[in-house]
Amino acid sequence: MKQILSIVLFISLSKSFSQTKISGIVRDGTTKEPLAGASIFAPNTTNGGATNQEGLFSFTLSEHQNEVLITYVGYDNVLVPASSLANPNQTSVIYLNPVVNQLKEVVISKMSAKEREKHLETFKNEFIGRGKIAEQTKIVNPEVLNFQLNTEKTILTTTADVPIVLINEKTGYEISYNLVFFESKTLKENNFQKETVYFGYPFFKEIIAERKLNADKISKTRQELYKGSILHFMRSLFNNSCKKEGFTMRKFKYEPNPNYPTEETISKMWKDYKENKRSYPEIPSKYIITHNPTYCNEEQLIDEKENRKLLYFEDYLSVVYKNAKEETKYIFLNHLHAGNFQRSQLKITSSDPIEIFKNGSVSQPQRLATYGYMGWKKVGELLPFDYNPEVTP
Repeated sequence: MKQILSIVLFISLSKSFSQTKISGIVRDGTTKEPLAGASIFAPNTTNGGATNQEGLFSFTLSEHQNEVLITYVGYDNVLVPASSLANPNQTSVIYLNPVVNQLKEVVISKMSAKEREKHLETFKNEFIGRGKIAEQTKIVNPEVLNFQLNTEKTILTTTADVPIVLINEKTGYEISYNLVFFESKTLKENNFQKETVYFGYPFFKEIIAERKLNADKISKTRQELYKGSILHFMRSLFNNSCKKEGFTMRKFKYEPNPNYPTEETISKMWKDYKENKRSYPEIPSKYIITHNPTYCNEEQLIDEKENRKLLYFEDYLSVVYKNAKEETKYIFLNHLHAGNFQRSQLKITSSDPIEIFKNGSVSQPQRLATYGYMGWKKVGELLPFDYNPEVTP
């Protein structure tokens, strides 16, 4: 079965507390002058604000929002613990340093408009997504994207010096995405699939009122995106309600396929296909999947210690969501058979557990890889951690 890998690194929170008011002042690290219009927000939420003319800010964080990112164009971003900004008897000062343009030892090559358009299309597919809702997302400022292809032309790296602004009127969000890392690798040995890893700090802004959008339709769209999502699954794990919510889990592992052809054989198959216009080469899977004979429940996956919920499993975890089907386009693009369920796979990429929280966030999200249908879902269909499916926008 063809799989898509997308390791999406969500910003997470290491401790939790109830609503807390934070405040402070943002200054230039060199001149000590206040910075007006600096952005301050809890990553992956709709909760944030901006500094006034005196560089001051003040707003309230909700439960599990324990970090804030402070950004200003031309300055390095700063991620700080919310607790450091919560003292009502003291004005916290955050200093931002101007970005220093360091010369990098890279081979600079001219990129044609055609090449840039090709890379932009790859970035859209792998970062925004190809789902019916994700494809409605527009990049407001594509000119800020910088693309670099390695010598073998197998790895596309994308950077941006300022936040990427995304708008999707179907979801009713404008997302300012501070991209830290994006890499998309073409796997020649695996039918030229894409293996994509990206990391960043998204901030969500409601645009329903300002654009006069239909709130009822947007509410339905958000609920559709939520059902079966990684956010939905993590909340279900935390609440011990996976079965009730429609999720089943089963552990499995990959084992090498003894019938997998050599690289030389694969190269000959592709060469024959291109030169003689033969049928598309049927290359067997590199691994054989072996599932555990029984399904597992939350108690077998989560260890509760000192009011913390720690998630861990060896090898891989198969997650099936029974209350919705996979999109037709996903089935077509991945040469799958249509079914009644959404099928995904998860893997914890180290030997240590990760903590899960009530709002669906996780600690050290860079260690949680998503495959299958959850992996196919990208930023264009992302919901903030403070999304509540029971509340109409």
